Amino acid sequence: MALWKKLYYSAMVLTLLLVVLGELIWLPDPLRLSSTIYWIDMIDELIYVLILIPLLWIAGSLIHLRSHRQVGMWVRAASIIVAGLACMIILLTVPKKLEYSAGAFILTLLLVFVDLFVHELKGRKLPIKSISLFVATVGLMLVMFWPTKYLVTYPGLTLNMNRYAHTSESKVHGDISGVLVFERPAFPIDWVYAKLFAKYSFEVENLGMTIGEYNQEVRLMKADANAAGSAVAFQKVGKGKGITSDGVRITAILKDSPASSQIQLGDVIQQVNGQAVTTVQELTERMKSVKPNDQVALIVLRGGKQVSLQAKTRTNPDDPSRAAFGIQVENEVQYDLPILVSYHDYLLHEGGPSHGAMLALTLIDQLTPCGVTYGNHVAGTGTMEPDGSIGPVGGLEQKAYTISRTNADVFFVPAANEAEAKKGAPSLQIVPVRTLDDILKWLKDHPKQAAGQLSCP
Repeated sequence: MALWKKLYYSAMVLTLLLVVLGELIWLPDPLRLSSTIYWIDMIDELIYVLILIPLLWIAGSLIHLRSHRQVGMWVRAASIIVAGLACMIILLTVPKKLEYSAGAFILTLLLVFVDLFVHELKGRKLPIKSISLFVATVGLMLVMFWPTKYLVTYPGLTLNMNRYAHTSESKVHGDISGVLVFERPAFPIDWVYAKLFAKYSFEVENLGMTIGEYNQEVRLMKADANAAGSAVAFQKVGKGKGITSDGVRITAILKDSPASSQIQLGDVIQQVNGQAVTTVQELTERMKSVKPNDQVALIVLRGGKQVSLQAKTRTNPDDPSRAAFGIQVENEVQYDLPILVSYHDYLLHEGGPSHGAMLALTLIDQLTPCGVTYGNHVAGTGTMEPDGSIGPVGGLEQKAYTISRTNADVFFVPAANEAEAKKGAPSLQIVPVRTLDDILKWLKDHPKQAAGQLSCP
């Protein structure tokens, strides 16, 4: 077999191998390069191995060009080289966004098939080998990447929270791990993986949005979790006011809303019938005295200015005795962040809010002399709420299983998720908590007396 063909085929085999390894990237998670460098950190560097694939295709096209210097071969080689270089440049410049290089990668692969097809066509009427290889490759890719109606959740990765977040005033004391699991549209190959590996679960997908919209939403959740966890942590150590709310933002106006001609998307409700409103709970309380179809005097913040208006109500579909505007709302929260927090951007930490509680604990530990873990290797999950409570999250069975493969001493989970977590790792020390104070108290009451002693007087 000619060398240029060997390079083409080697790149294809490498592609399929890396695809399989990518979908099973969670398996080596217990590996540690050091006490601070986790497997998820190593993945950020290993991603550059992908550059070998277009590099092999470019090398193959150049060797093929040397032996066949016809005009058509010049065009095919130039096309492969340009597409391959584009793929490499994108991988090098934006490695944390692999979807950006996918188009250039697929184009390069198609151009390689064209080169193989044209070369074989010269020697026979029908290029059977090239067509068979193309069909087999497309078939494998469909098995590995064709999205089904199901959503798959499977074990994930741990991350060193001290590496994930720190401030200029921080000092690392304890060992705190966060945990991520994979949740995405299921591919046909996932049912094979589920037979081979533990803790794969499937459910009918009902995102209610496109994958792109979903990814954008979880990225926003991640940013909110970063701000919430940081603000609560600063408040706990006496630096800032934490999380406050100064109104209720309108996030959606339903089609049948009788107030749609008066209110606007993004309005922040600050008063209802002369009474102040700072939270969704307060808005609910104010609306108890309003009857269906009543006009309500509102003061809203719109474009930085207060606007007075009258908004009509309708019957609340969940309670006919109550009035409703026909809108969806959320607290207009303000995060007091007196200290700048730097975050490490992990390739595989796409988004979500479940790291909020561990982020808050990490910053408290960093900003407290001697720390707050008392020698324990801590792991945990849960959202961070404005009042310091810890909210439930998904994928607890897979998260507990992921933590059980490490050397964590304790795994803190939201109280509502305790049963699911224990199902994932029955032998792991799982501690259900409702607030951040619950975590701090448990750690203080259960100091680890072995190797992890405090280094403070």
